[in-house]
Amino acid sequence: MNLSKSILYTVLSVSILTVPVVSGCSNKAASSGEQKKETSSKDNELKSQVKEMEASLENLQNSLQDKNESKVKEYGKRLNKQWLTYENNIREKYPLLYTDTEKYLLPLYAEVTKDKLNSSKVQQLSVDLSRSFKNLRNAKESTQKTNKVLDSAVKKYQKYVNEQTGELVKSTKSFTDAVRANNTPKAKEAYAEARVYYERIEPIAESFGDLDPKIDARENDVDGEWTGFHRIEKALWKDGSLKGMTRYANQLDQDVAELQEKIEKVKLNPTQIVAGSMELLNEAAISKVTGEEERYSHIDLVDLNSNVEGSQAVYHAVLPVLNEKNKDLAQDLDTEFNKITVLLNEHKNSGAYLNYEKLKKSQVRELSQQLNTLSESMAQTAEIFQ
Repeated sequence: MNLSKSILYTVLSVSILTVPVVSGCSNKAASSGEQKKETSSKDNELKSQVKEMEASLENLQNSLQDKNESKVKEYGKRLNKQWLTYENNIREKYPLLYTDTEKYLLPLYAEVTKDKLNSSKVQQLSVDLSRSFKNLRNAKESTQKTNKVLDSAVKKYQKYVNEQTGELVKSTKSFTDAVRANNTPKAKEAYAEARVYYERIEPIAESFGDLDPKIDARENDVDGEWTGFHRIEKALWKDGSLKGMTRYANQLDQDVAELQEKIEKVKLNPTQIVAGSMELLNEAAISKVTGEEERYSHIDLVDLNSNVEGSQAVYHAVLPVLNEKNKDLAQDLDTEFNKITVLLNEHKNSGAYLNYEKLKKSQVRELSQQLNTLSESMAQTAEIFQ
């Protein structure tokens, strides 16, 4: 889990009952009017939220000019807090623009939370973010193309997600059973396996803002009690004791089971699943590649590989559409996925990924660059849905 996220939303279906013509027309007109009014209200609310963030960004840029580092950090943190509050509204209406905005906001927030501020980097990110905010403020919701091939792509990906979630429930139970049995070696082994399934479906899991923090938050990510995978990870690798972890194991089982129930009911659309893949790769390239996710176990390569596999599942789902609309892009994506897979495999020993701390800075940078290239290629698939 990083700042927020995902891109899956429940689509409401409305059925119209057969009633007398006059009454039916009247009700339909009234319903249409109410829907337009509601849509207009939501549009105005969203634009207002974007303007608030633009104001914070402008204050940050002014503080940069004044060389007031403390104010730059203050406005950067305020901007991030606003984004976390408003992002679900933006993600729902404009998933691709949402992903484009996060591409700059995530690293900007990372910079303002460092002890030493890189002013030139913050300045460039703020310029890019300003452009993204402008696109959001002026955005108009477009009607997506729908056809049998796209519908098939969505169903294929939804099947994949449901399968992975089922495996997550089972692997989490193996992990928590080992925790309850106070079996540290088994718990460490099972932890890595369970993380694979969560990281593959992370954009979907993160769309449930109440559950994702309970399952996947890092220390200091939440205001309330810290629970979930990383709470037990710390006990295993840093504290060296599973004492008191049974209640966290029980809670994790409960939260993962609830996640499965919600995912089984969610309805996806093509743009959302592609935006989810982009978001997953962006987050991997920008923040996860720093080693922040698995800060105690250092199994970050397992996470990164799982993120790639989750994105590749999206690619495979939309491949029939890509082959029809843009064969060159399909070939490029195939090449990029092969490159990142080969690169990740270079960091294995006897079939297992290395401890992330063993990687050199140049190797981490190479991973980040390839993940970013792959994300940019995935972004081009959006054209087939417009």
